[in-house]
Formats: sequence, C-alpha cells, structure tokens
Amino acid sequence: MLPEYGPTLPQLARRRFGWRERTTVGLLVGVAVAIGVALLLVRPEVDSQTKYVHHEAPVFNVLYDSGVLHQVAPHGDQIVRLEGRGGRLAAAIAVEPLALPDATGDVAHGVLPAYASEHIKALRGELPGFELTSEGRARVNGAPGYEVRFRTGKTFGNDLMILPSEQEADEALLVTARRTLSGRRKLGKRERRFNKKVAKAYRSFKYGTAAK
Repeated sequence: MLPEYGPTLPQLARRRFGWRERTTVGLLVGVAVAIGVALLLVRPEVDSQTKYVHHEAPVFNVLYDSGVLHQVAPHGDQIVRLEGRGGRLAAAIAVEPLALPDATGDVAHGVLPAYASEHIKALRGELPGFELTSEGRARVNGAPGYEVRFRTGKTFGNDLMILPSEQEADEALLVTARRTLSGRRKLGKRERRFNKKVAKAYRSFKYGTAAK
C-alpha cells in the first residue's frame, strides 16, 4: 500500500490490540472463507416457473412453480389438473368447462350470480360439513367472474366461475383450488410458503396464450 493511503489493517490492529500482523491476516482469511461458505449454503428461493397453455378453445394459460406443483391426470371433465404437497398441506388446482344456461346481455352480472347460488347448493349437498366463507364478483387478469370460498373439515376451497368477457358464456370455465391440512390446524412456515405458491398459481389463470 502506498504511504499516502495510511497504515494497513494489520498494522492498525497491531498498534491498537497488540496483535501480530500474521494473526490479523489469518483472522481476515477465516472470515472471508466463512462468508463464502454461507453464501453457498444460503441460496435465495427462486420459483421454477412453468407455463401450461391450452391451445384449443377455450384458450387459456396457467403459471405454476414446478418445484411444488406438477401436472397429473385430469379428473372427469377437467382440462388440466395440478397437484402438490408442502409439509402437512396438500393442494390441487383444476380447470374445467362450465356449462351456463343460454342467456343474452350481461352474463357476468346476471347469469353468473344465479348459477353460483346453484353451485353452492350442489357443494353443500356433496361435501359433509360444508361452510360458505365468502362469495362475490371477481375479476382475474381482466376476465370477469364470480368466486365462492368455503371450507369443510380441514379442506379449504376456492371455486372461480370465469368468462372471457361480460357477454360471452360459450367459453366459461370453472377454476378450482383445494387445500387439505393434515394434523394440527395451525400452518407452519413450510405450509405457509407452499400455500402462497398455490394461491399464486390459482390467480395466474388467464384467457389466451400470453401470461399475466
């Protein structure tokens, strides 16, 4: 080091603490190695984003983290189904056609709420201990819809009835999310992190091939 830049760190440590320069250099090397090891072990969490695109009508896409969710064989009329588990929390997201009654005018604000009422009745009859937690109009990535939220036992559900536009009912879809918790009711850190990624995938639904 040039004299005009002052004494070196080992020289300062020797003056203040009486350490030998060799000791100070050894400590600095040890700290640098420890920091390097920590950076290798503690890696930032990065989503492995996968995009599913349904190219036939109705055209839509869903983004999901393939590290926690994966495609499985669809059930019944489902077009696509994703499943995964994070700790004690298991989840499934599915998209299937929605057959709405013939109607003209504002389908989103007229037909969907009426259909949702019948949908809730059907769920109440199918699921033991069904409890409706909320319902209402929803707009997801520009598309109008109606969402029903419920729980039954330790299963929590979201059913989104969605349309390409307020007047179009031909390509209506039902997007569902189910999360089932095993063991104690309180979510741990792993379950909360997983649940956040499931919600993100559920909300990523978008008509067309372009992601949100």
